[in-house]
Amino acid sequence: MGTPPEEIQLLSLDKDLAAQCQAHEIIIVVTHSCELPNYDALQLTGPLSVVTTHMRATPDSSLISGLARAVGDFIIEWRGPIEHLDSLYLTALLEPSNEGIELVEVTGTKTSRTSKSFYWLVNRLRPSYAPVRKTVARVYSRHGLGQVLSAATFEPQIDILTAELPVSRLVWSTTVPTPQHDSLFHRIGLGCALLSKGTRFGSAFPLTLAALSATFGVGAAVYALIILFVQGTTPEGWTTLMVVAGLGQAAILAMLGLIWTRIEALSKGFSRNNDATAAVRVVAPKSTESSKPSVH
Repeated sequence: MGTPPEEIQLLSLDKDLAAQCQAHEIIIVVTHSCELPNYDALQLTGPLSVVTTHMRATPDSSLISGLARAVGDFIIEWRGPIEHLDSLYLTALLEPSNEGIELVEVTGTKTSRTSKSFYWLVNRLRPSYAPVRKTVARVYSRHGLGQVLSAATFEPQIDILTAELPVSRLVWSTTVPTPQHDSLFHRIGLGCALLSKGTRFGSAFPLTLAALSATFGVGAAVYALIILFVQGTTPEGWTTLMVVAGLGQAAILAMLGLIWTRIEALSKGFSRNNDATAAVRVVAPKSTESSKPSVH
């Protein structure tokens, strides 16, 4: 029997990494329900770690568990098809580090309309200097990854916390397909999480409604004054109700927006453990194949 395609791709990736780096390690993050191949039979030149997360883990918390085990000067987070991660891509991903870039973000193609819509809305409600991106890959320096893991204690959405990292970064696009989540429901859930945690939506939406309600109430009051000056009589009692209802709703909604802002600030002040690791399996390297490593 031949070697399964996934294991052939791992062997090819291991070979490319050995040619690029003095030392390397491959970390694979899987969910609790995944059936693992026989990695022990692979002739790898570097160690292979398989991080298994518990069944309640989210994709982001699983990714953070994998990043927490990563060591080395630079760490590549790859979400796209593994066959695209060849020596050319490895060189392109690592080259910016020679110029002091601490975070490289790579965007892909074939993003669904649902994801595009959510990311567009999210970025309209965020500062223009910190947009959230749907990525195929990221490359972290050791300093950049340390900041990601520190921030992950209070913000589990990795797209949000990488967008807000105060480090030098480079963004470039590629033709590698963007990974898609399993279902439309999952994508909608991700989009709602980005809106609620990574934007001013919780405060902007109530405050916008408050402004509209206040405008409605003031407009009713102006209308009543115009009728009074033109006809010499006050309008029906419903205008008074409109003024009271509009201004009252505006006050309530404004208070909700301020409460949301305060709750969001308090939530960031409490640390929590987002480690979703259930088990770790390490496969030691077996091949001592020589290569020409470069400093990495």
